[in-house]
Amino acid sequence: MEFRCRCPGSAGSVRLRRGDTTVIGARQVWRGLHSVSPFLARVVLTAGTNGVLALLGFVTGTVAARLLGPQGRGELAAIQTWPSFIATIAMLGLPEALVYYCARDPARAGRYLGSAVAIGLLASLPFMVLGYLAMPFLLSAQSAEVVRAARGYLLIVPVFALVGIPYHPLRGLSRFVAWNALRLLALLAWLVLLLGALIAGPASPERLAFSYLALLALLFVPVALVVVRQVPGPFRPDVRDWGPLLRYGLPAVASTLPQMLNYRLDQLIMMAFLPAQALGLYVVAVSWGGMVQPLVGALGTALFPHVASGANPAERVRRFLQGSRLALLLSLGSAGVLLVLTPWALPFVFGTAFGPAVPAALVLVLASAIAAFNGVVEEGLRGLGRPSAVLWAELGGVCITVVALFILLPQLGILGAALASLLGYVGVSAMLLVQAVRAAAVRSWTTLCPTGKDLGAVWGRLVGAMRGSAQ
Repeated sequence: MEFRCRCPGSAGSVRLRRGDTTVIGARQVWRGLHSVSPFLARVVLTAGTNGVLALLGFVTGTVAARLLGPQGRGELAAIQTWPSFIATIAMLGLPEALVYYCARDPARAGRYLGSAVAIGLLASLPFMVLGYLAMPFLLSAQSAEVVRAARGYLLIVPVFALVGIPYHPLRGLSRFVAWNALRLLALLAWLVLLLGALIAGPASPERLAFSYLALLALLFVPVALVVVRQVPGPFRPDVRDWGPLLRYGLPAVASTLPQMLNYRLDQLIMMAFLPAQALGLYVVAVSWGGMVQPLVGALGTALFPHVASGANPAERVRRFLQGSRLALLLSLGSAGVLLVLTPWALPFVFGTAFGPAVPAALVLVLASAIAAFNGVVEEGLRGLGRPSAVLWAELGGVCITVVALFILLPQLGILGAALASLLGYVGVSAMLLVQAVRAAAVRSWTTLCPTGKDLGAVWGRLVGAMRGSAQ
């Protein structure tokens, strides 16, 4: 069915199909939100995308668990986790540096991107060699076939440089529509692959891992097409930019490394000490607890460039404090809902074979809520130009996690790993609050606690956005 409408100032009518009205409605809602508050619009859009990502992750996690069972799911995690971790470190903090410098100097975004990709490709080879040599030790509790597959999966390092780096300038340029759209591609590819395997019949963890790697490499084409249109060129690398990018990126990755260790250290250590079946149970518990992250993570994602682009130091601090207070409120609310659902919903979704993961999942829901709050505070500190403040907090958390793992893991298994993660996140949170008080020059950490005024401001903006989108 078609509709005709005459636009003001136009000579003729515009022909609309029924499906087109949905697009126009979505654009109207976006413009309404953006007119009230560009920052709120970005948070809502990113929260929506995070919700879709969480749903996709939930579906893919469920399909993978049911397709492979605890044993196969653990083997798949062993193949993918260490190479992906190494690939992230090999990018040397360049994604964060791109966000920062593109927000500060949009006109040079293309050159910054070209330089970052060049650095990432050059860094790939030495990290791949080191990973290849270390893999038998890192996966000492796994089979020879899993170790061999993990070595091959190290090809993900240059793929990260070509596919993972290029879309980060979009975030720095506040092109959140395009940035959020590109974030969906990898999980969509993984979902298509898993559904195909589910239909075709039994699939090995090794075959799934390498098929996914091939699909990730193919994503370079759509990512490049979008980035070339959205980011101002030229994209030729400029050696003069390498120094600034690395000076920001290396402290950022130094802070990201302990942060990633706090997120992954439990699984990374388990791969060297526990069999694949226990690892499979724990991966499902982590996936379930991570459902707290999407909404809060969206706030942190938008907060970094929002704080960095503040007109003066006072404005940047105000934005940082407001974002941190809202993050605490969202983290606690999300965790409360998920804790009630966990005991019966987790076995129902993933299968009764994963029932033993419930106690660890309950602990990890709390841990994920604290980690989500920490992530927002860290993004705000990066926006204030304080990546080193994040570094010290995360390093302290790693030390707590390592000690707790070696004490609790042998005695309590996957529950001990979950408790170690919780203790580590609590330690990070305490140290971040100290750093935040110093960076914002406020008297007490209670400044980061939400107030009735914060709730009223958020509610007022939401109401205004809904009214604006309805006009």
